[in-house]
Amino acid sequence: MTTTPKYLHGQDLELTIRGLIDRHEELQWAVAWGSMGPLAKHMLRHAAKVKRFAIGTHFHQTDPELLEALRDVAGVRVVSNSSAGTFHPKIYLFRTGRRFALVLGSPNFTRAAFGTNYEAALYIEGDTSEELYRDVSDGIRAVWEDANEIRDDFLRAYRLKHQATRTARKDLETDLPIGLPTTDSDYRNLLDDDWAAFVRRVKSDPHHDIEGRVTIMDHARVWFSQTPRFEDMAEGQRKAIAGTYARNETKPADLPDLDWAWFGSMAGAGVFKGLVKSQPAGLSAALDCIPRTGTINETDFDRFRLRFLESFKGAERGGGLATASRLLALKRPDYFVCVDSPNRDKLSEAVGVKKSHLTLDLYWTHIVRPLLCSPWWNSPRPMSDLDGRLWDSRMAFIDAFCYER
Repeated sequence: MTTTPKYLHGQDLELTIRGLIDRHEELQWAVAWGSMGPLAKHMLRHAAKVKRFAIGTHFHQTDPELLEALRDVAGVRVVSNSSAGTFHPKIYLFRTGRRFALVLGSPNFTRAAFGTNYEAALYIEGDTSEELYRDVSDGIRAVWEDANEIRDDFLRAYRLKHQATRTARKDLETDLPIGLPTTDSDYRNLLDDDWAAFVRRVKSDPHHDIEGRVTIMDHARVWFSQTPRFEDMAEGQRKAIAGTYARNETKPADLPDLDWAWFGSMAGAGVFKGLVKSQPAGLSAALDCIPRTGTINETDFDRFRLRFLESFKGAERGGGLATASRLLALKRPDYFVCVDSPNRDKLSEAVGVKKSHLTLDLYWTHIVRPLLCSPWWNSPRPMSDLDGRLWDSRMAFIDAFCYER
């Protein structure tokens, strides 16, 4: 007769599963994901007991190291990704003679599930003649028979996909700090706006010509395309990119007649100006960490941040958010906005972040990541010329309506 279910959580989960592996003759499991941890290593020492074990790989969550170790276990099969739905069970069935034990609940076969996570499950014992045992055993057998052996070609391809999605999985594991804009903010819906609302905000800029702003970004994009390394650009181009030109400063004849102070004037940043003019190698190495096209992730930004700060080593003043974000915004205006004195008040209100958090260390976490969730940022590129070009530089254009003289 089936026993009354027992509630398991915390350390009881691992201790119970570990003990059942030791005591029972046969294991039948079906789990969505797994990783190589102490419990996995313990199970592998009892691999001969595995009758059927179906393990999933959706979202590339399962550790390839575990799949490698399970490849030679006769009863293990892998459930590949499918558009039909996610393979998501967490079933641990054990049998010895006519007695069975079942652990059914939330924990996957991962180090975290049997370690740091908060998980819960029910533990039941009974006789194999009972309907519960037959139903669970039949269910595991059905998915196992549709699954595949872990072959070398599958494992090779899976390793590549697991590595390629590592950053995305890490990003999902990290809490996303989205603050509440102040109730009196003119731009409190910035994180919620769709593309049409965002464009209306940009085009309402009372201080600058939108076509001129877009043209600045067009030129910067062409320069980075033609000369990918910042230090290899002409001095006039570097100063334009960095925003270090004073408005009344004479510019080279071949430099487009635009106000390069838009998107953040760095004319007053003396040490930064000197590096841009005469010692650009360090700044260039930092910008090399940011891909010219495609997705940018936190690792890319962190590499840039460290290289950028290193470029000021030995200088009387270090680099900060304003100068760093100006460079970022001109190389990848789709991902970065320059944060400086004229826009920091309204930007902090709009994103709901304390002004004290507007630092280079916290820039990705508190500014970029929340804004990347916005509907306007995730909208498809418009077909019209001006709006399409604006979309290509959409993050940098926040400055158009957060700017204050």
